[in-house]
Amino acid sequence: MGGFANSLQQQQQRRQSSSSQPPLWGLSWGMAVWMSLLGSGGGSMITMTTTATTMVDCEAAKDNQEEEEEQEDPYDNLPAEDEPTHCSICLTYRQGPCRPYWRKVERCTKDHELKKEEDDVKNAKEGKKTSEDDDDEADEPPCLKYMLPWIDCASSYRNLYSLIELDTNYTAGIIDLEKEASMEACWSPLTEPVIDWTAWQEYVIQHPEWKLPKRGATKKKQSRRASTTTAAGVESSSTSATVSLWKTLDLDTDPELVDILAAVPTKQGDGGGILECAYAVDQDGNVLGFSYGTKPSEAIKEQEEANEEEEPQVTNEGGDVVVDMVELKIRLLPLRTRQITVAAAYTQPLPKANNNNDNAVVEPESHIFKSRPFSLKKMSKPN
Repeated sequence: MGGFANSLQQQQQRRQSSSSQPPLWGLSWGMAVWMSLLGSGGGSMITMTTTATTMVDCEAAKDNQEEEEEQEDPYDNLPAEDEPTHCSICLTYRQGPCRPYWRKVERCTKDHELKKEEDDVKNAKEGKKTSEDDDDEADEPPCLKYMLPWIDCASSYRNLYSLIELDTNYTAGIIDLEKEASMEACWSPLTEPVIDWTAWQEYVIQHPEWKLPKRGATKKKQSRRASTTTAAGVESSSTSATVSLWKTLDLDTDPELVDILAAVPTKQGDGGGILECAYAVDQDGNVLGFSYGTKPSEAIKEQEEANEEEEPQVTNEGGDVVVDMVELKIRLLPLRTRQITVAAAYTQPLPKANNNNDNAVVEPESHIFKSRPFSLKKMSKPN
C-alpha cells in the first residue's frame, strides 16, 4: 500500500535522472542553456543548473536561422507517434500549444547526442579532442534554431504548462494511491493543514467582478471536448473520456492562476504515520498542487530508529508541541475552481514483530487524510 507513493517518487526520479536514460534523454549540454534562457518563472517546473559559459548571441542566431530556413528542415515531417520515455519535461511539452516546437528540439537533441557519443568513441581511439571540447569552441549550441521558438512559446504559456505538468506527473498516480490506500479519514482539528488564503483574498479585492464558476461547467466542457483532436493530433471519438483540466481552456492565451500556500504536517498525530506526499484537488479531482514527503522505505527506517530511542517532543513558549510541516503550493484557476480539498498519504507504523513469526514480511500501509472542501467564495473574505 504505502509502497505506491515510493513507486511514484521513484518514477519521478527516473524521469528527472539523465544518467539512467538512453542518450535521447541525457539532454546534458542543451537543456542547461535552454532552461536558463526560459527562466525560473515556470512554477514547479523542473529546475536545471546552467553549466554552459558561452554567451549566446541571439541576434546572430536569428540571422543564421533566416538563412537556414531556405534549406529543407529535416524535422518538418516527424512521425506522429512519440517515442517512449520517462523524461518528465519531454512528457510535459509533448502536449499543448508548444508541442510542434518541442518535438523538433527533442529530435534534434537526440540526433546530436547520438552523434556526440559516436564522435567521442572515435576520438578516444584516435587520441583527438572530445566533442565536449568542440562544444566549448562552437559559436552557438547545436539545435539553437529550434530552441528559440520553443522558448518563446513556453514563456508565453508558463501557467498552462504548470497545469500540464501537474496533470501529467501526478493525476493517474493519485487515483491509484487512493484506490490502494487501506484507510481514508478526516484530519483531526489539531493536525489539519494550515492554508494561507491571503493571495486569493487579494485577488478578489483586485477583481470585484469575480464570481464562483457555475457548478458542473468544467465537466460539460470536458464532455464536449472529449471528441476533439488530442495533443498528439489524433481524433478521439470517445464522449465519456475524462479530459484534463488544461484541455478545457482557451489555448489562445495563458490562463490566469492564483498561487496559495498550505502547510501540511509531516506526521499524523502522536505516534502516527509519516507523510509520504501531500496534494490538492479541485471539485472535479484535477490536481492543483503536489509535494513529496518521505519515501515509505525511509519512513519505516525512521520509525524503527524512533522505537529504539524516543526523541523528546519540541514545544513552543506556550507549551504546544511543534510539528514539522511540508509546504504545498496550490494553483487556483479563477475561471474553473469552485473548491479545493487538501489531502495527504501517511505511512503507518509497522506492528511489532510477532514472537512466533519474527521473519514475517509486513507491507507498510498508507492512510489517506483529507480536509473538508474549501469553497473559494467563502474563503475570499478574511475571517
